[in-house]
Amino acid sequence: MADNSSALFDFSPYVAQREEILPLIRDFASHHAFRSAAVEELELDEDYFRRPLRPEDLEFLQFKKPVPADRVSRLPSLATQRLLMSLNEVGIARPPKPNAADANVAIGEFARFDAFYGERNQVLGARIRPFLEHYGFTFLGSEGQRGETAARYAERLRAVLAAEQAFWADMFALLVRNDYLVEGLRFIMIQRYSLAPSRRTAVERAVAAGYFDFVASVDRPETSTPATDPMLARVAGFVGATQREHSYWQFYLPTSMAKANLLYALGTRPDRAFPLLGATFAAEAEALAFSAALAKACPHLVQPDGSGSAGVDAAHATDDLVARFSRALAQVEGAYGAEGLYRVGQGFGAGEKLAERGRWDLGEQLKWLSAIDDYIEWAAKIATRIEAECPEIDRETFIEPRDLCSTTHVHNDHRLVVIRSGGVGTQMLFWGNLGMRLEMGEGDKVLIPDGRLHGSTVVCPECTYDQPIIPEEWIAELLDGAPASDASPTATAVAA
Repeated sequence: MADNSSALFDFSPYVAQREEILPLIRDFASHHAFRSAAVEELELDEDYFRRPLRPEDLEFLQFKKPVPADRVSRLPSLATQRLLMSLNEVGIARPPKPNAADANVAIGEFARFDAFYGERNQVLGARIRPFLEHYGFTFLGSEGQRGETAARYAERLRAVLAAEQAFWADMFALLVRNDYLVEGLRFIMIQRYSLAPSRRTAVERAVAAGYFDFVASVDRPETSTPATDPMLARVAGFVGATQREHSYWQFYLPTSMAKANLLYALGTRPDRAFPLLGATFAAEAEALAFSAALAKACPHLVQPDGSGSAGVDAAHATDDLVARFSRALAQVEGAYGAEGLYRVGQGFGAGEKLAERGRWDLGEQLKWLSAIDDYIEWAAKIATRIEAECPEIDRETFIEPRDLCSTTHVHNDHRLVVIRSGGVGTQMLFWGNLGMRLEMGEGDKVLIPDGRLHGSTVVCPECTYDQPIIPEEWIAELLDGAPASDASPTATAVAA
């Protein structure tokens, strides 16, 4: 049984601060850099100082109960991780875009630079950070067990590697079967490659501050090699996702941001140095397993000389990682006893659990995206059932003008999007991935499962559409009646 006596994150002491913190959260998000996205901002063109937070959601999110493990894909988690990613990186220096030839443009860029890094964002960010971290991560950090041996932690690291490798093998096979490999790789690279600099920076700043000084340098987790893997850059180029972070901000899943934000949370607290070591080893295991799976899935992108992680023997790399982890644990236990080992285990357990939740979240998104035609078909069946059995089903109706862009978001329930009216031809463009443009006209429908990231743009003078809220039992019945396939929503999707 997990030991909760000294959990890494605990929201309960912060509940009493909620009325004080909520206005500060909304004030932080009201900064011009965090406004909702315009139509032309689906990609941010390497604009580091622009982070569409969809701040209107913060008017009704109450932050009362911390995010549980089975709700990591829902709106409170997405909003929290977007906020944390923004406030964490007001401490990361990125110069303005070079515009020396145009004095007015250069002045404007420096004004945006100054505003993003200014005292307002720094102070507000520092004030709300602990509240948001404990709210978003209370489900992590209680996985360590007092009395757990170093050998057992090494076994768990191997289990993370095996689980990641199995996941990626299954996922790449699914994408090939669904004829979605390039599009799926694009979404995957946004999660892995585009966020790699944030994960790396979170750890390297802590290392420079002495966080890992209690372990020999040769036995520490590697922070740069997996994150700067040349093969990842080649794959990103192949799928057209090469712009610098955070150009594809709207397509980050909450669990993908959470992996960077967890490292920031541990790496900005010296008393979390031991957990950071464990969490970073878990992060390296994820990166190693992904690179190995990517080499198998994309052999044509491996350089002829075998350079890059694709040319590395996966079994040898795994053994090396486990050996370094084992030696690091031995040093910690030898110098700091069972308590030091336990604290490293806390961080490793947090990374281990977040990796599992990330696999689930990404897997459900890709199952949905890669089989969107099936979700259109199921939407039609559900709409027919609504008409026959439940015409007064709960629904929201929206009337939106041309060029209204819905910043990517998720729902906490299963919904249809049903275009009611708007004229002849396409009235809405709907997407859940970079490059996706599902054209929807009057009468068109699509099913959006609980927790799936999506957005839309109205392209007619005025579009009216409904979002019927579909009961859980209807989805369960759909599952029972549908043939087993890669397209079907999973039981986990319904439960989580």
